[in-house]
Amino acid sequence: MPTGFDDFTERAHHNYPLKDSTVAANRRLLKTVMEKHGFTSLETEWWHYFFRNPKQYPLMDIAFEDLDVK
Repeated sequence: MPTGFDDFTERAHHNYPLKDSTVAANRRLLKTVMEKHGFTSLETEWWHYFFRNPKQYPLMDIAFEDLDVK
């Protein structure tokens, strides 16, 4: 990816020009997939997304131990 996590320089912006085509493709893929599934990007942080309509999913107070994850 274009920067390390929590880099708050201009290099972390979605529109920052990248010379490495693989890095640019990875950043574009992440944004495309996240937006396809209802998330909106924070334009100044390539890693930061938020859900457009969080109220449609109520918060649940469930302990990790109680989840049936395999």
